[in-house]
Amino acid sequence: MDSVAAEPTQTVRHRAPRQSLLIAQAAVVPAILVVIWFLLSRGTRIDPVFLPPPENVFGRVVLLGDALPGALWTSLQMVLAGLAIGGAAGISTGLLFGYSPVVRRFFEATLDNLVRPVPFFAFIPMMILWFGIGMAPQIALVALGIFLLLSLTTLEAVRNVPQIYVKAALTAGAGRFRIYRTVVIPAITPHLISSVRLGAAYAWGLDVAAEFAGTQQGLGFIMITRGNYYLDTASIVLIVLIFCTLAVVFDQTVRFAAARLTRWSPRSRRGMVGHMLGN
Repeated sequence: MDSVAAEPTQTVRHRAPRQSLLIAQAAVVPAILVVIWFLLSRGTRIDPVFLPPPENVFGRVVLLGDALPGALWTSLQMVLAGLAIGGAAGISTGLLFGYSPVVRRFFEATLDNLVRPVPFFAFIPMMILWFGIGMAPQIALVALGIFLLLSLTTLEAVRNVPQIYVKAALTAGAGRFRIYRTVVIPAITPHLISSVRLGAAYAWGLDVAAEFAGTQQGLGFIMITRGNYYLDTASIVLIVLIFCTLAVVFDQTVRFAAARLTRWSPRSRRGMVGHMLGN
């Protein structure tokens, strides 16, 4: 009995050094890039306008200290709102297309041939015209991009559900809606969470594009102001680093939640292929 209870504790103890090693390995390349950045800014005659030294970039934290928290909160609100609206609409549309061939025949061709191929930036003037200048057009642009991404990935996840799952449910006498609710949706849940993880990172890129379109607040506004009026490359690099950090935090948060929510899925554990490849 004691040996059984001790197994989880030993597993946790062995897992902690491994996690530390993985974090250390992941930090190697960024650390090398920072060192190269430092050496290039010192040992060459590169104009600081093109490559500001690291101390100038991090010194902008003090210079922009009063503006950064409000701008960060504004950008965060736009990303979260766009991700929530676009994610809910995209997943719901993908599930509806997967369930109803009639709805899919009417709307999928229009979505795929008339809306999805249009370059994202082409929607910016219309969004500004419809919603004006402010947070609304930025949220709408982020939501539209996330909607187009998740509606497609959700439908493809439904299409790729193994047929044996559905056949087994039909053999047991389950109805169509019950099969969709209890078999198909649980089967695609790991894929949906992976798509949300991709969308969470994608949302920050959409937010940057949206803020460049004519915002008067947010991190993008600081980047445009410091770049256009002051040619302050160090501030621009700082904002880029903040955007990268936020995207990584979002990605790791979704990844952590996915690992907890889909522990029952083989995708969340190391299977035979993962063991063979060392993953």
